[in-house]
Amino acid sequence: MCFFLVSRSNPAKTLAKQQPISSVFAWPVMTGLALQLMVHLTVLFSGWKLANEHRSKDFKRDLEGDFEPNLTNSVVFLLMAAMHASSFLANYEGHPFMQPLRANKALLYSLILFVTTILTAALEVVPELNSSLSLVLAPTDEFRQRIVMLVVADIVLSVALSTGIGLLAVRWRGQAAERRAKERGLGLGSRDAEDADNKASSGKRSSKSSGSSKVSKVLVEG
Repeated sequence: MCFFLVSRSNPAKTLAKQQPISSVFAWPVMTGLALQLMVHLTVLFSGWKLANEHRSKDFKRDLEGDFEPNLTNSVVFLLMAAMHASSFLANYEGHPFMQPLRANKALLYSLILFVTTILTAALEVVPELNSSLSLVLAPTDEFRQRIVMLVVADIVLSVALSTGIGLLAVRWRGQAAERRAKERGLGLGSRDAEDADNKASSGKRSSKSSGSSKVSKVLVEG
């Protein structure tokens, strides 16, 4: 569903001064994906290790048997769902090349509903929801709180790191575009344009004041 809604995103209405990334191997893309991968693996390993600490000693893995919900696969399911949500939130290409996420209402509301469902299941606010998803309830309150912290950490850290890398890359590409424009004489940068406007306005004011002083001088002499 979210994959379909991402395709409904429209380009931005204003043209950006910097060029968009043309390769998936560009450093902002690779750096963002590497940081997200580190966060996902760390969170998933921490949750898996935490769940295994509460596994019974006589547990035997039956790969050929029917599915049986247990604490480990319940924790892994919640964390994997959080990773899917954070992937959409972190890798959505918004401003300045595409419309921001808030403009794609269907995708925004779907992600809000998705994240809310994950947090509701992790907090075990509605036990019937966990039962319908074949999720085992947490053995202790401390365990539940730690799982919720892992879910929130995965989403927040992934989005924050990816957004930071994206903003930094956009800023650097914008500065590079301004330098190229100055070198080729195609236009002025934003600061230079503001300085030019200020000089022009001050020049107009000075010319008006000098003109009015000349008129008053002529009237006095007359």
